[in-house]
Amino acid sequence: MTDQRVIWLMMPGGDAAMVEKSLKYRPDAIIPCLEDGVAYDAESKATARKVLVDVLGRDLFTARDVLVYPRINHPSGPYWRDDVDAVLATEATGLVIPKTESADEVRAVAEHLDTVDPDGRLRIVAMIETAAGVLHAQEIATSHPRLRGLLFGREDYSASVGLMRRHADSLAQLSPELLFARSAVVTAAAAAGIESIDGASFTLADPDYIAADASLTARLGFTGKLAAHPAHVAGIRAGYTPDPADLEVARQMVQLETDAHDIGKAALGGVAGMEVTPPVVAQARLLLRRAEWVQANESRGGNESRGGTA
Repeated sequence: MTDQRVIWLMMPGGDAAMVEKSLKYRPDAIIPCLEDGVAYDAESKATARKVLVDVLGRDLFTARDVLVYPRINHPSGPYWRDDVDAVLATEATGLVIPKTESADEVRAVAEHLDTVDPDGRLRIVAMIETAAGVLHAQEIATSHPRLRGLLFGREDYSASVGLMRRHADSLAQLSPELLFARSAVVTAAAAAGIESIDGASFTLADPDYIAADASLTARLGFTGKLAAHPAHVAGIRAGYTPDPADLEVARQMVQLETDAHDIGKAALGGVAGMEVTPPVVAQARLLLRRAEWVQANESRGGNESRGGTA
């Protein structure tokens, strides 16, 4: 994908001030939540939708190259179609389906979108938040052309499998209890050629853990990471920013391959003690693309957001 989006910031969809304020943190995309972030009754949902349309019924975010992907209510319930109508009245370019467990759930939303959004403006991100969702990740990832990516929901997944997380151990060991599920989501998304977004870190108060967790996320292959709070954003940015020394090695690898190609030979040799082979060069190119994202992210949110901190 040429359009790199790493930092996905979620906030309650019914909080106008919080939605507007999110620009200052320079996310690549925001997820105003109409599901868990809003009380589950018709009046509360309607109020949140109105707030969403009032705030996002213009180009506040798209003018600053920040994507808007509201999280709608689950398609098994009574509210999601009204959510879709509200999303269509905003500047959103997509939506998030929560707790996706099957391809049929994605197709139900996508087929409704085909009726109300025939031009195909709205893409879909499916949240994988349960054991069933993880086991069906591959079929979900290939369920419909509107699907942009998979988003792993760590807390709901942990609850769904009865995971007994020991918080201190999770922080110290970077949550090894989630490795299988995270890898399953990454692999399914990569095989389908779509994005994979890791769930939010388990803590707000440990910036070192947040950055290390984001670095692990990147090393596992996730294209992005969810920030459940503005305090996560700086750590995600740090975790996804390549080290200058690694970038220099990547540049040397790509140059070695380029020079070999120019004279009609296979790239042979080593850089920094590593053999230069096609898959290693492919990884180097990905690292260089991540550096391009860092530059692009600096301008997300517009001039007033530059230099802001999370």
